[in-house]
Amino acid sequence: MNTLKPRKHRLEFFIADNIELSSFRDEIASMEHPFFALKGGNTKTREYRNGNITVIVKPNSDGLATIFDKDVWIYVISKLQESMNVNQEISKTVCFTPYDFFVTTNRTISGRTYQELERTLDRLKGTTIKTNIFYSKRKQEIIGFGLIDSWQILEEKKGKLDIGMVKVTLPDWLYQALHKKRLLKISPDYFRIRKAIDRRIYEIARKHCGIQSYFSITLDKLHLKTGSTSLLKMFRHNIKKLANTNDLPDYTIRYDSVEDMVIFDNRKNNLKDKKINFN
Repeated sequence: MNTLKPRKHRLEFFIADNIELSSFRDEIASMEHPFFALKGGNTKTREYRNGNITVIVKPNSDGLATIFDKDVWIYVISKLQESMNVNQEISKTVCFTPYDFFVTTNRTISGRTYQELERTLDRLKGTTIKTNIFYSKRKQEIIGFGLIDSWQILEEKKGKLDIGMVKVTLPDWLYQALHKKRLLKISPDYFRIRKAIDRRIYEIARKHCGIQSYFSITLDKLHLKTGSTSLLKMFRHNIKKLANTNDLPDYTIRYDSVEDMVIFDNRKNNLKDKKINFN
């Protein structure tokens, strides 16, 4: 005989504000491949090919979801993962206050920020991905999905929900990524990175370098993986500037002009930051 009674009620939503975050997490596939645009207002379909991998990103009339829109993803899956760590029940539908989201992701709190959140949710709902990255090399299947399934801003009190809460339903593939441990911890300082391209470069460094001492990649391959639409020579210029500044979380960056390579060094594995520039 079972010692537990059967569950009589299905959890319809998960309230994120009740969870204190000790760390943040990002989804692995979107860290390696450019699901998100680097500039707002991009209404063109983007196609990315890297070896056998194909990613086709389609916008709606509001444009492609951007790397800054991705903060909603990171916020939500980080809260869900934290709850899973202490064996709390979770749901694909997550409710949160805009205020908690803004504070957690280091945003300014203003009327304009509230309006931008609604546009962010529109872009996430309207952007769709078609890709084969979730299958083995022997298979040819492709999968299509939205970045979120639905969203709602709740302006009236509904049971436990307070006025002004946001309700977001995650796509099944992202929800399953939590259970399949397809997430990586990222630095809380990620939200302090100002430039979109620098956020993408950090994601790529975190995914490929991880806890290793260093990771190297050709400049043109890094350019491809970021999803940048700038010319390669401009991208090279920006990499050199970033190497001089060297203020990314977790990793330092070097540019080797002889080999046209970019090298990421893990700060934790080096006693001193390596601010080395090659002429």
